Amino acid sequence: MSATFQKIEPVSKKARVVTLLKEAILSGTIQSGEQIVEGKLAQQFGVGQGLIREALIELEHHGFVLRTPFSGTQVPKLSLEDAQQIFDIRIELEPLAFALIGKNANKEQIAKLEELAGQAKEAAQKEDLDRFFDDHLAFRRKVWELSGNRYLQQTLERLVIPLYALYLIRRSHNRDGLLQTVVDCVEHQDKIMKAFQAGNVGEARRVAKDFLSRMKENLGTRLLPSA
Repeated sequence: MSATFQKIEPVSKKARVVTLLKEAILSGTIQSGEQIVEGKLAQQFGVGQGLIREALIELEHHGFVLRTPFSGTQVPKLSLEDAQQIFDIRIELEPLAFALIGKNANKEQIAKLEELAGQAKEAAQKEDLDRFFDDHLAFRRKVWELSGNRYLQQTLERLVIPLYALYLIRRSHNRDGLLQTVVDCVEHQDKIMKAFQAGNVGEARRVAKDFLSRMKENLGTRLLPSA
């Protein structure tokens, strides 16, 4: 046989636990607002509690759980009103991150953003929603990081990441609406990258603010069940 293949990496126990917990959250088996008990999960999976903690940290990184000191871990419970209030703050803060990048980023950093945007676009073309939202979040996280303002970065991490999980959790409610959101995100990325490449800081900030304002306006039709 002339075909050659790369070796398959063995799936770690942690990766398997992350996948199973994510599937349980997306399917509603673990409900929004439900408390997650590490010890109970460790018993059910037959693994150590430390491994469960590592899996929950990874899920938190993608917005699927919220870990609060002295309160434990739970699936975020966001209503439509909560999401709208988050967008009110996001509309004012996140465009600043795009403007700061336009002033401070070098060619290599812009190239990295271009690469991340391309990965998200490829996932969108395949309608791979899980991968798209992972890649699009990676793009935005890189923007926050490259803004050079750690307080802005930390605030946006706290505010925005639960929204990504919310879109995925509600994808069964309105898949067409979610796919349109993906199209809008890709279009936004393209416009942002053109502004960065042209060195137009004002345009990058304007594009970001316009996009976020439209996202807020569309929350009701994109997240609620379709008729």
